[in-house]
Amino acid sequence: MTSDNDRANRIQEIDMQLSQYWNNDWKADQLAFQKNPKANAKKPIYDRDLLSNPETRNAVMSLLYERKGLTQDLSDKLDLKNWSGTGAWLESSFRPLRPQKEEIIQVKDLNGYELTNPPHNPFPLEHRFYSSYKLRFENLLPAPNKDDVIEQEKAKHYFLKARLECDADMTYDSRFMLFKNRKTSSVYEFDWYYSEENGQNISVEFSPNVTHCQLKFYDPRISNTWTHGVELADLATVSPDWNKLSSEIDICARPVGGFQDSVANFFWQQNFNFSTCPQTYDKMINLDDPYNSINERVLSLTGSPLSRKDFDEKNPMAALNFSKAPHFDIIWVSSLNYSADFYGMVLSRALRYHAERGTQIRVLTSEATMKRKDKAILEKLQRGVPNVKVQYYKYHVGDVKDGNWFDSFHRVSHTKLLIGYSAKDPKANFLVTGGRNIRDSYLFKDAPIYKAYAFLKNYGEGEEPFIFYQDFEVELRGQDIVKSVLAQMISLWMRDPETHTFRSTNINISKASTPADAAKLTQLSKKGPLVRHLVSLPYFDGYQLEKFYVQMIDSARSEIVLTTPYFRPSEAIAAAFDRAASRGVKIQVMTRIHLAGDGVPQIAEDVNKQGINRLLSHVDIYEWTDNDSILHAKLFVVDKKMGFVSSVNLNRRSFLHDIESGVLILHEKTALELRAEVMNFIRQGRKITDQERISWINSTLIDWADSYF
Repeated sequence: MTSDNDRANRIQEIDMQLSQYWNNDWKADQLAFQKNPKANAKKPIYDRDLLSNPETRNAVMSLLYERKGLTQDLSDKLDLKNWSGTGAWLESSFRPLRPQKEEIIQVKDLNGYELTNPPHNPFPLEHRFYSSYKLRFENLLPAPNKDDVIEQEKAKHYFLKARLECDADMTYDSRFMLFKNRKTSSVYEFDWYYSEENGQNISVEFSPNVTHCQLKFYDPRISNTWTHGVELADLATVSPDWNKLSSEIDICARPVGGFQDSVANFFWQQNFNFSTCPQTYDKMINLDDPYNSINERVLSLTGSPLSRKDFDEKNPMAALNFSKAPHFDIIWVSSLNYSADFYGMVLSRALRYHAERGTQIRVLTSEATMKRKDKAILEKLQRGVPNVKVQYYKYHVGDVKDGNWFDSFHRVSHTKLLIGYSAKDPKANFLVTGGRNIRDSYLFKDAPIYKAYAFLKNYGEGEEPFIFYQDFEVELRGQDIVKSVLAQMISLWMRDPETHTFRSTNINISKASTPADAAKLTQLSKKGPLVRHLVSLPYFDGYQLEKFYVQMIDSARSEIVLTTPYFRPSEAIAAAFDRAASRGVKIQVMTRIHLAGDGVPQIAEDVNKQGINRLLSHVDIYEWTDNDSILHAKLFVVDKKMGFVSSVNLNRRSFLHDIESGVLILHEKTALELRAEVMNFIRQGRKITDQERISWINSTLIDWADSYF
């Protein structure tokens, strides 16, 4: 007999199988969507060439038919009258292993690895989550005695003596003379060469029974006994909360029909994977002021405020008071930038405190934006606390149908999230999201000078471009919403490295709703805020973010107000704005034309002009005119009832290339507060009344590289 948990697991397996068709020939699928966005807004698009193959078409149709039957079985059990309207209708756990993962332990200096003063916490092994998990060891210490050519040649043969011992078997490559074979043992002794000189590759796989290991090593030139080492431990055992959240499946009720209000209809009836079930929250704080933005992070992480004096003086070593700090099980950080400056140092020092006390900390940032000093800040954060892991996101092109060589540099993780999760202290749970990246230009109006700190970026003396970003974020508090967003991020963290496949944490189950059901749900947002969190990886998820915006715009009946620094909507979104204007919706957009100081090419200004010109006849568009700042907030408010606070720019790359995220809030009081923020920005700008001139060559380049702008 099939259980509901079995059904949920099978549905998610099917969704991951179907995702290969969303990802395949994404350009052809996107073209089809742009040609007929209205027809395609509510259904996934599959590659037409593949589906012309009878075997492939039959396989896809078989999967869809099976999925329909499984969701119908669950729908038959769903009773909307007995559902509270918030949270998952049913919770389940995902059982299958992820396909593969390789992690690396890199030793770049010996500080923090002394056996006399061992690292505070073990390196968390993720082998129980994957069918194929490898751990690579890299000795990146500087090789000794490289002063002349002869010694440089000798350095290729220098090594450390190393021993890895586990409480169960592991598998590794063993060499005897010229022969290599696979060997299984609980102990592995090896000569650990200096990787930059020798290029050695040491890789180990662990049996599921491994719960604990110890790596020890020493330099045989100066010692004959173990001097340094690091512990390794099973993550599933070390962090039960990670184990639970990584397998979470929230089955969301999707009431269909009966809604009188189109905005409420959009909020309740959207059918997107990677969008959490409706939740509420305990508290929301608007973070428009830069000091409040960084101070709220410090307060949430330490329990005490950041001195305003230290902020004004841009003191990267500002005193942090941890006497009231909560205990977190997991902290998540994601940002386009993680900079070596005041912001990066203050945050790193707060994270370090929690890392030393056993908190699992994960940092996701983009390879393309990280400079040498930036990476050094994160390496310092990780030193001696292996429970801090960092991913530098870089897109890997699988084949010519899911991108080209340029996409590996162009596509980035653009999400901006700080999450603190505590199972034992629900009041400590928080998340901050919006437009700000971890960089001083989001905090200070004038460029900092860090002469006393050579390891920080000296913006004031021109080391990197600097301009102030006027931005906006929100902090949400509440265990359920924080837990569901963190589960999404953990799933993204554990994505397949080659295909980028990652499991949705929600399944939407449709159920016909009566007018009485719809009225009950509509009343919920009048009593308190309702929120959903969306995460998007467009070339993998079937362009759900673009469809989300199309449907959100289509839900408007009276007004849309929004802010975005980059404004060149896709054809599908522009067409949705056209439809909204034609039915009498007043649309106001605050954007920016002159982007000097943003580190982008001059063509970016003409890109915005093209988006402005496309919609200027029926949309009120305003330009942020402060020459000393760029408006960077990403706010979208519909009918004074619903707001979307996100990382999303209204340009094409956000919808076609980058990983994005945001919170959708249905609550009139909150929507009015967010609307007031937008209108305040609009009052500081000028209304654009005439078409903007675009150079011929830039117009040609923009059209040629359409999806990248």
